Amino acid sequence: MQLRSTPVFLARRGGVEKIVIAVSVIAIASLTTLWMSDGPPPGDELSDAPRVAESPRQPEIADASDAFSDRSDVIQLTRHLSEIHWSDYLGKKVLIPGELVVVDSYGLAQHGQISVAAERLFIPTETIDPNDAAAQNNSVTGDSNVAAITKAQKSNNASWIVIEDGVDRSNQYPVPLLPAFGTDLPTLRLGSKVSNLVGKITEDRGRFYLVAELPLKITPAERPERPSVGDADVTVASFNVLNYFTTIDNGSNGTRGADNDEEFKRQTEKLVAAIVGLDADVIGLMELENNLDAEQSLVAAVNKALGKEVYVGCGIPAGFKKAPGAGDQIRVGIIYRKDRVETVGNTQFIDDFAFVNARTPMVQQFRLPGGKESFAVVVNHFKSKGSNNAKGANADRRDGQGAYNDSRKKQADAVVKYLRGKRMQALVIGDLNSYGQEDPIDTLRAGGLVDVSKTKATGSSYSYVYYGQAGSLDHCFATPALADKVTGVADWHINSDEPRCLDYNTEYGTGRFYRPDAFRCSDHDPVLIGLQLN
Repeated sequence: MQLRSTPVFLARRGGVEKIVIAVSVIAIASLTTLWMSDGPPPGDELSDAPRVAESPRQPEIADASDAFSDRSDVIQLTRHLSEIHWSDYLGKKVLIPGELVVVDSYGLAQHGQISVAAERLFIPTETIDPNDAAAQNNSVTGDSNVAAITKAQKSNNASWIVIEDGVDRSNQYPVPLLPAFGTDLPTLRLGSKVSNLVGKITEDRGRFYLVAELPLKITPAERPERPSVGDADVTVASFNVLNYFTTIDNGSNGTRGADNDEEFKRQTEKLVAAIVGLDADVIGLMELENNLDAEQSLVAAVNKALGKEVYVGCGIPAGFKKAPGAGDQIRVGIIYRKDRVETVGNTQFIDDFAFVNARTPMVQQFRLPGGKESFAVVVNHFKSKGSNNAKGANADRRDGQGAYNDSRKKQADAVVKYLRGKRMQALVIGDLNSYGQEDPIDTLRAGGLVDVSKTKATGSSYSYVYYGQAGSLDHCFATPALADKVTGVADWHINSDEPRCLDYNTEYGTGRFYRPDAFRCSDHDPVLIGLQLN
């Protein structure tokens, strides 16, 4: 991620605030209202106090800037953030010298809060296998390494501090913490830097905050261009579109998408910008409304933007009016560029009992126009980590993998068995609701599929940020023969690093930040895959 070399200085506006937030400590990055979507829930370990924890991977913070050397009212802190006893500085003004990284901006517009750490934080199970100390990539049982997960989570909990604006009102515009936000400063992406932070330490309900002395010295992280995936003659994308519903949510019909026509228009505009920007030949979509209308509406909007009929939707397999599985309101879908690829055979569901509580996978084979070699795209959206009604084997085992892990393992195994029976070369893509070392991912690897999201990655691999911690919920696997033809896999970070107030919603006055671009069109980043078939 590149950073601009010229810092931006922002002016102050605001007064004094008493913060009232009753959430788990890792949610102190301003989540007063939890927006769960399909993201993972916090585990018990997230309630530990953010005070003292070992963090050997944290770098030392640089010496204080000379600009503060004559500030007798400021206490300079030179320890790791994870080693600071914030209660020792309650009511005092402190300086945290050097650069800190913005890791969460969920409540920037609504509550005037961002969270910073010495470096980006990652979900522990992205890199640590709960089953064994040395990740074997195929062990799907056991809990011998859960202690390492717990230790890493405690370290993350202790490794950040919330910066807040000291204003006693919510939803202020301009944003007191960053008055240029939305105008001269179009965004504040995660990964941006805050330098020589000064502020007063406050506490509320056991949580500590730094009420910043403004203006903040910000070095913004730049927005990324479409990533490169090598010399490919076919590109495939996986894209969770965050509840794209043509049925408007009127508050009583139980739908999940836009609340009014204006929000639907904005949601469509942003998704169209992202799909046009991806320019993928085949796109697997997650979280479409479980009917034909949503897919058809989105395809029509994309084609209108392109000025001609380019994309075609695969629709729903013959014999089905909607996707089977748990009576779910959402489904997966596939759209493709008819000028670049052609379908082989009919669209199919993997109609297996394993998906009774999830979205049924969809399969379609493609080839280059007039070509002989075909490949299948298998689009998935495994059961989410939310713990509602999770019992027995699906209960949260407090091993970092959340609830319904057993269901997700069975869903991964069903995909493996389906591909073995078909003997086709295939890409397995989608929102698997599992991080990189969790059991469902190990199940796919143990089944002979190649994790090309990792082996062929051309950039930083994460597609989702939850309470300040990044990780990959969206994956791409390939059968071995096709894996050799993958030229690259990249997450396009247009969503996970962007403030949520830039999305299509108009609640809390956030509609004023809206732009008809691809950024924050969803909460998941799309994944782009390149294939060289010739």
